Amino acid sequence: MEGGAASTILSPVVVTVRAPRQGRCTMANDEWSRPTTEQLTHAKSQALLALQTERSGWRLRRYYDTAGDYAGASFATIGTNDASVIAADDLFAVTLLSVSIPAGAARLLTEPGGSSDTVNEALRALPTESLRDVEDGGLRDMETFYRRVKAALAKAGVENSNPWVTASKLCARKRPDLLPVRDNVVCALLGLLPKGNYQVDWQVFRHLMRDQEVLDAIEAAAETAMQDADGTLVVIDREPLRILDAALWCSVIMPDRVEATA
Repeated sequence: MEGGAASTILSPVVVTVRAPRQGRCTMANDEWSRPTTEQLTHAKSQALLALQTERSGWRLRRYYDTAGDYAGASFATIGTNDASVIAADDLFAVTLLSVSIPAGAARLLTEPGGSSDTVNEALRALPTESLRDVEDGGLRDMETFYRRVKAALAKAGVENSNPWVTASKLCARKRPDLLPVRDNVVCALLGLLPKGNYQVDWQVFRHLMRDQEVLDAIEAAAETAMQDADGTLVVIDREPLRILDAALWCSVIMPDRVEATA
């Protein structure tokens, strides 16, 4: 953009680009589904394509523009977002990502007793590390939390209700550094559909967050979005995992710009 007032930026992104740690252990038994080498390679390729600054800069700027209607950083920051419990502000935040919360599920997740107690217990038991530093044992704790959230979100009286997208978004709201937003758009782009398996998906995202090239691309994309704001009030997520998800989603939802010809 040319002209206009100087850009105003809130909450500048802080991306830590430490080198991936070596020698991580694997699970004691291999009952979890594992991503293939081809899946990991394809996911990295798609991530780097989506993060190219000439493609991601304007998309992220639009996504995080506070005057627009995209969720942007409000998804993680709106309300209190108490780290120890799921509350009404968390359910509202999730609706900003174009999903609905059934009334029965809202009661189960926020009223004392029953599901809310077991869900919040699992929330508090999550590993303190970000996804890139989580050992395989921590994936088990993530699984417990995710499955309890998904069970609580199931529609009453609907057989085989599978609210995996809504559950993923609510989990990501509570721990945006640990649990990625999984939906059909992002999973398809990364080559993780049609099967859709959270065990594979999390390991793929962990692989991406341990890749220095991907981390550098996330940082560059965020910096480009902020530098070219030109009067736009931009609030960008602080967590690299959230920025990656936003870039992936936007690369599909927002078509490439077509330059005007003379």
